[in-house]
Amino acid sequence: MSGIGEASLILGLISSIITVIDTTKQVYDAVEDEAGLPKNFKKSAAKLPLILKLLEDAEKFVGNTPDDSVKAAFTPTLENCKLQAISLQKLFEKVMPEEDDSRVDRYLKAARTIGKGGRVESLILDILRDLQLLATQFPELTNTRGQGQLKEAIEEVGKMEPSLPDGFENTASYAHYGSGAQNINTGTGVQYNNNSTGNMNTGSGTQYIGTNHIGRPS
Repeated sequence: MSGIGEASLILGLISSIITVIDTTKQVYDAVEDEAGLPKNFKKSAAKLPLILKLLEDAEKFVGNTPDDSVKAAFTPTLENCKLQAISLQKLFEKVMPEEDDSRVDRYLKAARTIGKGGRVESLILDILRDLQLLATQFPELTNTRGQGQLKEAIEEVGKMEPSLPDGFENTASYAHYGSGAQNINTGTGVQYNNNSTGNMNTGSGTQYIGTNHIGRPS
């Protein structure tokens, strides 16, 4: 592939990632009420401007680099970065709107479609690490300040508490993060639930509930 064609391919890839990250940022910025939003979404969204800046630096670097082998070295890392960015965008688009389901419940459902690595902080961390890999291979990609900010961001995101429990991607598991009751009996035997006020009477013989007489069949 000619130098012009190689550069065009990589620049197009970077541009597409910038568009995805910018769209994700706009989705978050449009939120007026953050009630019920998992805290790691806010922390992760705070890293989006830095990611955009580093991608723009990479775009300039590739555009000004005549060496085709350098440009080609960007491709695998950028392709992985784009996959993570698209998953991140999907999470934000599914979780941010105010709908009937709680944001946390919608987050769980959306993360399960991604599978392992679908936590918001995991996706942000993967993107930052991809950018760090490029900055390590090509120190001239960004300035010293940008490299320092990138290192700090990776350390901060890496220390975040998991926003979803281990095994969240297993759809056979039972989890309820919203309001209201959840009654599950996965084994044998009787399950008694009283989700309101008042008494719940159980017994092996005759029961009297209100004016009704319930006898146990012989």
